[in-house]
Amino acid sequence: MDNKLELQIKLKVKDVLRYNLWVAYRSIVSKLMLILGVGLTGWLIYKVSVNTGRLDVFISQNIIWIVLAVFILIATPFKVWTITATQMQAPIFSGVSKYIFTKENIYMQVGELEDTVSWDTYIKIVETNKDFRFFVDKVQAQIFPKHNMTAQQITVLKALIKEARDEASYKLK
Repeated sequence: MDNKLELQIKLKVKDVLRYNLWVAYRSIVSKLMLILGVGLTGWLIYKVSVNTGRLDVFISQNIIWIVLAVFILIATPFKVWTITATQMQAPIFSGVSKYIFTKENIYMQVGELEDTVSWDTYIKIVETNKDFRFFVDKVQAQIFPKHNMTAQQITVLKALIKEARDEASYKLK
C-alpha cells in the first residue's frame, strides 16, 4: 500500500454549491420549510385544477399564497447560490490546491498559504457519491471532489483514512 498520496484539487462551482445546499438544508427548520413550500405549491396546483372561474380572478384571490409559496421555495436556493458565487471568487475556492496525505498528517498548499495539519484536526471524514468531506466542526468541511481523483487515488485515500483515523471518526462507502 502507498503511504503517501498527492492530489491537485480544483473545485468547481457545482462542488461548492452541492456542499452549501447540504449545509442549508441540514436543519429540521429548513426541511420543514421545504416541505411547507412544496405542500403549499401542491395545494395551489390542486386549486387551479378544480377552479371553474377565470385564471386572473383565481390569481388575484390567492396572490398571497402564491407569493408565499414562491418565496419559501426560492429564498434558500437563491441565498445559497449568492453565497456560492461569492465564495468562488476567493483564491481558496477558485485556484488549484495541492494536498499531500500521509499516515501522520496532511500537507496543504491553498492559494499562497501552506500548512501541515494533523488528521486529528478533522472531527469526522465522510465519503459521499461525489466527494470526501473532512469536517473541522459539525458544519465546516474541506471538500475533496472525486472528479479530481483517479480510481487508484480514491482507493489510496480511503486506505490512508482507515490507517490514520479510528473507525468511529469516518464513514466511507
